Amino acid sequence: MGEILNRFSVDAMKMNSQIIACMAIIWFLVWLCTLSSINKQPFTSKQRIFWLIVVTALPLVGVLLYLPFSFRIESYPSLALLRKSK
Repeated sequence: MGEILNRFSVDAMKMNSQIIACMAIIWFLVWLCTLSSINKQPFTSKQRIFWLIVVTALPLVGVLLYLPFSFRIESYPSLALLRKSK
Protein backbone atom coordinates (compact mmCIF):
# COMPACT_ATOMS: atom_id res chain seq x y z
CA MET A 1 0.00 0.00 0.00
CA GLY A 2 2.87 2.36 0.80
CA GLU A 3 4.30 1.91 -2.69
CA ILE A 4 1.04 3.00 -4.26
CA LEU A 5 0.83 6.09 -2.07
CA ASN A 6 4.45 7.01 -2.82
CA ARG A 7 3.53 7.37 -6.48
CA PHE A 8 1.48 10.43 -5.58
CA SER A 9 4.09 12.25 -3.51
CA VAL A 10 5.37 15.68 -4.41
CA ASP A 11 9.05 14.96 -3.96
CA ALA A 12 11.47 17.38 -5.55
CA MET A 13 12.67 14.70 -7.97
CA LYS A 14 9.17 14.23 -9.38
CA MET A 15 8.39 17.95 -9.69
CA ASN A 16 9.83 19.53 -12.78
CA SER A 17 8.97 22.49 -14.96
CA GLN A 18 6.62 20.48 -17.19
CA ILE A 19 4.49 19.31 -14.27
CA ILE A 20 4.38 22.79 -12.77
CA ALA A 21 3.40 24.24 -16.17
CA CYS A 22 0.61 21.66 -16.57
CA MET A 23 -0.70 22.42 -13.08
CA ALA A 24 -0.65 26.16 -13.82
CA ILE A 25 -2.47 25.69 -17.14
CA ILE A 26 -5.13 23.47 -15.56
CA TRP A 27 -5.63 25.94 -12.71
CA PHE A 28 -5.88 28.84 -15.19
CA LEU A 29 -8.58 26.96 -17.14
CA VAL A 30 -10.53 26.22 -13.94
CA TRP A 31 -10.27 29.90 -12.98
CA LEU A 32 -11.50 31.02 -16.42
CA CYS A 33 -14.45 28.61 -16.27
CA THR A 34 -15.36 29.90 -12.82
CA LEU A 35 -15.22 33.51 -13.97
CA SER A 36 -17.35 32.63 -16.98
CA SER A 37 -19.88 30.91 -14.72
CA ILE A 38 -20.05 33.96 -12.43
CA ASN A 39 -20.74 36.24 -15.39
CA LYS A 40 -23.58 34.00 -16.60
CA GLN A 41 -25.35 33.84 -13.23
CA PRO A 42 -28.32 36.14 -12.54
CA PHE A 43 -26.43 38.02 -9.83
CA THR A 44 -26.66 41.71 -9.05
CA SER A 45 -23.59 43.75 -9.92
CA LYS A 46 -22.50 43.82 -6.26
CA GLN A 47 -22.83 40.04 -5.94
CA ARG A 48 -20.94 39.53 -9.20
CA ILE A 49 -18.08 41.78 -8.08
CA PHE A 50 -18.00 40.05 -4.69
CA TRP A 51 -17.67 36.59 -6.26
CA LEU A 52 -15.07 37.77 -8.78
CA ILE A 53 -12.95 39.18 -5.94
CA VAL A 54 -13.40 36.06 -3.75
CA VAL A 55 -12.49 33.65 -6.55
CA THR A 56 -9.49 35.74 -7.61
CA ALA A 57 -8.17 36.58 -4.12
CA LEU A 58 -8.62 33.09 -2.61
CA PRO A 59 -7.46 30.76 -5.39
CA LEU A 60 -8.67 27.32 -4.26
CA VAL A 61 -10.95 28.28 -1.39
CA GLY A 62 -12.80 30.87 -3.49
CA VAL A 63 -13.73 28.33 -6.16
CA LEU A 64 -14.89 25.87 -3.51
CA LEU A 65 -16.97 28.56 -1.79
CA TYR A 66 -18.60 29.53 -5.10
CA LEU A 67 -19.44 25.95 -6.07
CA PRO A 68 -22.81 25.69 -4.23
CA PHE A 69 -23.93 29.00 -5.78
CA SER A 70 -22.99 27.95 -9.31
CA PHE A 71 -25.96 25.62 -9.82
CA ARG A 72 -29.10 27.02 -11.38
CA ILE A 73 -32.20 25.58 -9.77
CA GLU A 74 -34.18 25.73 -13.00
CA SER A 75 -31.57 23.55 -14.72
CA TYR A 76 -31.61 20.97 -11.93
CA PRO A 77 -35.16 20.45 -10.63
CA SER A 78 -34.02 17.65 -8.35
CA LEU A 79 -31.97 20.19 -6.35
CA ALA A 80 -35.15 22.10 -5.56
CA LEU A 81 -36.18 19.19 -3.37
CA LEU A 82 -33.28 20.00 -1.05
CA ARG A 83 -34.80 23.37 -0.17
CA LYS A 84 -37.08 23.63 2.82
CA SER A 85 -40.71 23.69 1.87
CA LYS A 86 -42.81 26.57 3.16
